[in-house]
Amino acid sequence: MDKVIVICGPTATGKTRLALQLAKEFNGELISADSRQVYIGNDLETGKDKDLLGDTRIWLLDLIQSGEEFSVSTWRRLAHEAIKDILARDKLPIVVGGSGLYIKALVQNLPDVDVPRDEELRRSNKSVLELFDYLKSLDIDKALSMNNSDRNNPRRLIRAIEISSPSTKLGEGDGGGEVLSGSEVRYLQFGLMAPKEELIKRIEKRVKQRGLDESFIQKEINIMKKQLVWFKKQSNISWFDIIDPLCYAKLKSAIKP
Repeated sequence: MDKVIVICGPTATGKTRLALQLAKEFNGELISADSRQVYIGNDLETGKDKDLLGDTRIWLLDLIQSGEEFSVSTWRRLAHEAIKDILARDKLPIVVGGSGLYIKALVQNLPDVDVPRDEELRRSNKSVLELFDYLKSLDIDKALSMNNSDRNNPRRLIRAIEISSPSTKLGEGDGGGEVLSGSEVRYLQFGLMAPKEELIKRIEKRVKQRGLDESFIQKEINIMKKQLVWFKKQSNISWFDIIDPLCYAKLKSAIKP
């Protein structure tokens, strides 16, 4: 069975640099799993690290202009296409990034991401109370299972309604295309981690090195905190401490079997 490597974790853990090392050692190509890097431009702000790539190819960078629509479903379809292309040339696909939903949609083949948007509902300007009542009429169990934060988040309520709608037809979303099943490839997920204090130091250093405004420091810290919460809830990820001098050697050994 073909193998796909996934390098994930919060920002400032050196995911791209480590993935590039693996690509050189295992004859691989990278696939970006970063929801900010699909947009053209803002290379420094989004950490595309193009200067590190050399002759290693990285897929799914600079796909669309800022402001254009781009969904998890679309990213997954493109990732599947990239994986098939890389495997067909007897190379190792290495998915790398910190956008947790992208990675989860790919690895677990989540069907919900292909549910199409209800544009009429999104333009309706319904209140959160109206949206919650509507969701209850469609799927009371789903509605009652939502926490207070989700119940007061119109975006999440609308998405829950779209998924629960009886008119929903999975597979007819904007992603389309053939997908890779778990029987075709084996995803090996490796997460990079460090204490929060260390990540903050790395963020501060990186922002200064890139010559960015100091306001980016807090923005990156906020992203990092959200990523920590997300990845903490995910299973089937083998975690490696980047502070450990043997981090790369241990991860490399985990890939070889």
